[in-house]
Amino acid sequence: MKAFVLAGGLGTRLKPRFGELPKPLAPLGGRPFLARQLEWLRDHGIRSAVLLTGFGAEQIADSLGDGSALGIALEYSVETEPLGTGGALALAKRFVDGPALVVNGDTLGEADPWTMERDRWERGALGSVALYRVEDARSRGRVERDGDRVARFIEKDEQFSGPAWVNGGQYVFSPELWRELPAGAHSLERDVLPRLAAEGRLHGHTCEGRFYDIGTPEEFDRAQRELKA
Repeated sequence: MKAFVLAGGLGTRLKPRFGELPKPLAPLGGRPFLARQLEWLRDHGIRSAVLLTGFGAEQIADSLGDGSALGIALEYSVETEPLGTGGALALAKRFVDGPALVVNGDTLGEADPWTMERDRWERGALGSVALYRVEDARSRGRVERDGDRVARFIEKDEQFSGPAWVNGGQYVFSPELWRELPAGAHSLERDVLPRLAAEGRLHGHTCEGRFYDIGTPEEFDRAQRELKA
């Protein structure tokens, strides 16, 4: 299984802290976050990954090269204009050769990608979404389930309080996903996944353990505290 890492975002919420440094290279414990993520992939038996880059593409390539220093073979799919997460995946279609693990370049969790793929395949689902339960989901979008299917995605609601399942930014997909991606710039999270959920085609893989999303200064600081090594 090949990994596709969505690493092309602008990282506007972290820009006051890191300037023009691409968000995936934000130093966590003195090391680029993306290097930690690639090591997580390697340690879970993923041997090749495609980095879907846009803003800061040259900096990312200069930092990580072909991945040999991290023990994982890297290829690059580079946007020449912003395409969104769905458009970036569509652009990388030429690299698809089987089931694919797709991860956001600013998230890190403890899901097992091979278990996710097995569960997806056994259920005949097009995709499987890693779901994590958080005690206070006020600042996050939520995911509602119908049995083991994802029923719908709910946008962030500041009026909500209490625990909920949230999208961990880790997915496994059948190659068929690439037939479902529309042309042009679009969002995987807002334009594609809600439709697939409504059609009953997404499995919700509930995960134990922690996950991190460094997209905000608050979450970056939490990851910095807890991921020291």
